[in-house]
Amino acid sequence: MPEAETEKPICPFLLVSQTQDWIGVADGKLAIALGDFNNDNHLDIIVTERDNNKMNIFLGNGDGSFPKNPTTSITCSSLPYSIAVGDFNNDSWLDIAVANHNHNNIGFFFGYDNGTFTIEKIYSTGASRPLALSVHDFNDDEQLDIAVANDGTNNIGVLLGYGNGTFANQLTFSTGFDSRPHAIVVADFNSDNRLDIAVANAGTNNIGVFLGNGNGTFSNQTTYSAGSYPVSLAVGDFNKDGRMDIVVSNSNGHNVRILLGNDNGVFTSQAIYATGFGSYPSSVAVRDFNKDDRLDIIVAHSGNNKLSFFVGHGDGTFEKQRLYSIAIGVSQMIVADDLNNDTWTDIVIAVDNAFNIAVFLGGPDKNFTNLTTYSTGGHAYTMSVAVGDFNNDARLDIVEANYRRDDIGVFLGDGDGNFAMKIEYSTGSGSQPCFVTAGDFNNDTRLDIVVANYGTNNIGIFFGKGDGNFFNQTVYSTGSGSKPYSVAIDDFNNDTRQDIVVANYGTNSVGIFLGKGNGTFSNQTTYTIDGYPIFVTVGDLNKDDRLDIVIVNDYDDNVRIWFGNDDGTFSMKITCRAGLGSRPYSVAVGDFNGDTQLDIVVANYGTNNLGVFLGNDDGTFLNQTTYPTDRGPWSVVVGDLNNDTYLDLIVANNGDNNIGVLVGYGDGSFLIQTTYSTGWDSQPHCVAIGDFNNDNRLDVIVALYYYFSIGIFLGYYKSPFTVPVVYSSGLIPTPLALAVADFDNDNQSDIIAANNDGNVAIYLNTANGSFPSSTLYSTGYFTALSSVAVGDFNNDSQFDVVVANHDSDNIVFFLGLGNGSFGSAMSYTTGFKSGPCSVAVGDFNSDNRLDFVNVNNRDSTIALFLHYGFGAFMNKEIYSTASDKPSRSVGFGDFNRDTIVDIVVPNPSNSTITVLLGNGKGAFLNPTIYSTGFGSVPIAVAVGDFNNDTRLDIVAATKNGFNIGIFLGNIDGTFQKPIPYTDKDVFDVTGLDVGDFNNDARLDIVITSFSGYCIWVYFGNGDGIFLTSIKHSTGYYSWPWGVVVSDFNNDARLDIAVANKWNYSVGIFLGSGDGSFSNQSTYSTGENSLPIGLTFGDFNNDNRMDIVVANYNSENIGVFLNNGDGTFMEQATYMTGNQSGPYWVAVGDFNKDAQLDIAVVLSLSDNLAIYFGDGNGTFNHRTIFGTGPTTYPWYT
Repeated sequence: MPEAETEKPICPFLLVSQTQDWIGVADGKLAIALGDFNNDNHLDIIVTERDNNKMNIFLGNGDGSFPKNPTTSITCSSLPYSIAVGDFNNDSWLDIAVANHNHNNIGFFFGYDNGTFTIEKIYSTGASRPLALSVHDFNDDEQLDIAVANDGTNNIGVLLGYGNGTFANQLTFSTGFDSRPHAIVVADFNSDNRLDIAVANAGTNNIGVFLGNGNGTFSNQTTYSAGSYPVSLAVGDFNKDGRMDIVVSNSNGHNVRILLGNDNGVFTSQAIYATGFGSYPSSVAVRDFNKDDRLDIIVAHSGNNKLSFFVGHGDGTFEKQRLYSIAIGVSQMIVADDLNNDTWTDIVIAVDNAFNIAVFLGGPDKNFTNLTTYSTGGHAYTMSVAVGDFNNDARLDIVEANYRRDDIGVFLGDGDGNFAMKIEYSTGSGSQPCFVTAGDFNNDTRLDIVVANYGTNNIGIFFGKGDGNFFNQTVYSTGSGSKPYSVAIDDFNNDTRQDIVVANYGTNSVGIFLGKGNGTFSNQTTYTIDGYPIFVTVGDLNKDDRLDIVIVNDYDDNVRIWFGNDDGTFSMKITCRAGLGSRPYSVAVGDFNGDTQLDIVVANYGTNNLGVFLGNDDGTFLNQTTYPTDRGPWSVVVGDLNNDTYLDLIVANNGDNNIGVLVGYGDGSFLIQTTYSTGWDSQPHCVAIGDFNNDNRLDVIVALYYYFSIGIFLGYYKSPFTVPVVYSSGLIPTPLALAVADFDNDNQSDIIAANNDGNVAIYLNTANGSFPSSTLYSTGYFTALSSVAVGDFNNDSQFDVVVANHDSDNIVFFLGLGNGSFGSAMSYTTGFKSGPCSVAVGDFNSDNRLDFVNVNNRDSTIALFLHYGFGAFMNKEIYSTASDKPSRSVGFGDFNRDTIVDIVVPNPSNSTITVLLGNGKGAFLNPTIYSTGFGSVPIAVAVGDFNNDTRLDIVAATKNGFNIGIFLGNIDGTFQKPIPYTDKDVFDVTGLDVGDFNNDARLDIVITSFSGYCIWVYFGNGDGIFLTSIKHSTGYYSWPWGVVVSDFNNDARLDIAVANKWNYSVGIFLGSGDGSFSNQSTYSTGENSLPIGLTFGDFNNDNRMDIVVANYNSENIGVFLNNGDGTFMEQATYMTGNQSGPYWVAVGDFNKDAQLDIAVVLSLSDNLAIYFGDGNGTFNHRTIFGTGPTTYPWYT
């Protein structure tokens, strides 16, 4: 048996514009088809010119290219709306059928083997106004027939072929009054081996399905709602169930709709995917574009110059659209096939109002890991980055310039893509370093650093020691008021010594420092530049073996080139114009078209594009070709990111907080950019590239100006994951509380949801972990249920349910019958306007019967109900919490060591906690109140032995007072005054967890400070005292929310993970075991995602803790698989549905297959979703459980 192969990564789809010179036709109303018309095994294109009554044929070259002008033109009858191809006369040569709209006929052109055709042969369709054609064998006689959508007569017609190029008269089948059929597709929809027809009825906004009888006739139409003005159809098996499904584009609805097919030819509407307001989708095509064995959808927009690409998950669902731009015009029709025989699907589009067709070649894309950031220091305003091996360990390191901190920072790399903490070197007070690069200036084989000090009018040299350390700066003046902005290095006078060129922004000059090889330089020689030089680079642009200089000027809209002489001087300059208002900020050079001549690319900040100037041998350049970027392109670099030997472009888009990658095609042209977020308001200023993890793939480093950090994108090929199958509950419910138990004694965990409509919903688990439906039990009140608990209250070995009914001021019981059903509701009042908000179960009087206690947040009391047998309860005992409004947090423990359960509750409104000691008789002693400090607002409590005296203590987290307060327990159940731990920089504590971070067998505490943008770690002394606290930044404006503790790199030391809500990331702090942590490494959860809740588990059974996060705003959960060294793969996302609001996540094995699953509460769509794990880190389907209308769940 052969060895099993490791699963290969699936490459994302990328479209390459093949038509630099657009293929031209004279008319803007186009229809397209593909076929091999000259029998050379290369696909050709045929396109109609509707208003000119003709068709044009472009014979393909086999490599995806086509002649600019048509090879053959054919005259048609009148207004050819649609074309189809097939061998209608069985001569092995393709023929053409065309729908002539105005002359009410179908015209046939029979082909020869050289790509030419006979004159048109006409078949009348009556007064039908034919719009669309499809070619198939409808009567199983092995001869091609034709189906036509007749707009004028509201029917479809079938012309049965005889195999000799002739056809029977049209048979018609009604599509309904005023239906106006616009598109037609053919497939076997009911699995009877007979072809059926589906038609888009634009006039009646539906899809009509005609099931075939196998003899060329069809059943009457069955209609399905489509949306607003359906105009195009395509078919495919979207959920891999062996049944054909349909996608329809709704022009006026600006969307596409998916209909999933059943075996009997019936369809169910699955989902609608928006294409954007004003898009007017006109044509849709289906193929597996990204080679993941799942069908995808591509849609042409007639309302703008975009294409929508929807990546399929293989379960009938699709990702949100990715948009591709068309250079000019709007697309009217799209077809897809492999035009260049590279096994990737390509597309051809008709660009209506530009009188062109365009070819886009499909292929794999290069992707990156999530951004990992390294702090450069508070208010650093990092401007520039560069790379080099500064400690001679054959691993790339990083140097960066910090404008506001007046220093440079060196980060030493470990060869795995990770970097040590910053080593700082001062550039002098007020120096404001703007740019940095590296070279060996003293010929000692150790890299040195040069920096442009804008504020002190000099350049600084830091000579390397070869071990990653540097000597103090040596400065060279660039002149009074020069304000040097950038530098570049090379050997300008051919003496094998490194020289320096500097752009002097303040004096409108370029300065040259010739190196002497010993670390010293000549005095600066300056060359006057018109404008404000902002960036400089070098290269031999005229192939005379002498280095030249390229400068871009702010506010000048030009690129200046100075040609070098042998002696380090420069003469003769030329100017390349970047366009009015372009404001070029950066420039780079490289051979983009393989002609061995250097070309130029500039980042045009003012016009939001990259300008490419292709070079000639004499140092002159062609006019600029521009490629759109996002807002504010600030920096551009050149490198081969996808290892295809062609140079690509990487740009820092300062205004839209991302980097853009434009993949090169090797002929001087580039793809539309793909963007990678650098985080909200990060303002990337500079990019550089290098292989930081020695995987032979280029990585990208970016200076994040407003994040005071640098960011690393490691290059790799991304593997997307499926999104689970959705099972609808048929309702729009919203749970407020959840619990899990086996209600029907089948050894499967079932789910109960308490809803705010007064119902509880029971979801019984099947053996495969699915929950097909819910059963509702009314409490008799149409009010919000705020809490639910489960227990056996009548000792019949069956689970019963108790729920808190907040607005009706009562507790309701349902006794379980053991088969998944429940008896009638029994109600117990909690008092007038009491507001029960939380309920818990326990044996409070040691009689082996379960009792329950609830917290009332309206009258600030705790109510205890004692069980006296048979599922009945005594009247409540009421205990005041001495608070206007207690929180929903409750802690339990035996505080006085009498083996009886006691209770602690935080009271936010009066800044206290309340302790209730049990008396062993099902009652509690009078409450004892402990202050947490005036105005402190305690939000949560937890119980543990913090001073190792075997007595339980209490920790309280407060919003406004001390960050945490430790109440040490006495032996009698009383507590000492709180030991407060406060830092003036901590505000709005939102998360808390505990662990032993320094391996001293003493518990420590970590909290998140929401508005402080940090976490704080408090180290326990083992006696209830926390001597030290250490702050760790989570990033400016990060707003950390949830926090969890685990060992993420398997070093037996606890680490910390935090959800950074407004930085759209998960942050990882790796513990050293001594209480210190690495700088935060962040993993993007997606732009505008708003991650809130997170937890961890081993999802792929590799004994490494993985992370799952609820991304509230992007409506998905993100799974980060652990690499085992504390780093994580890029987030794999699983959609939770439109307007779902995922808020909190939990993990468990819900279907007893020994694999971890994920549960997420959907706070906006009133649902609970379960994602079932495959054990390899993927989740193969999702089940949705309704929780009742407007229940708004938050936690699970």
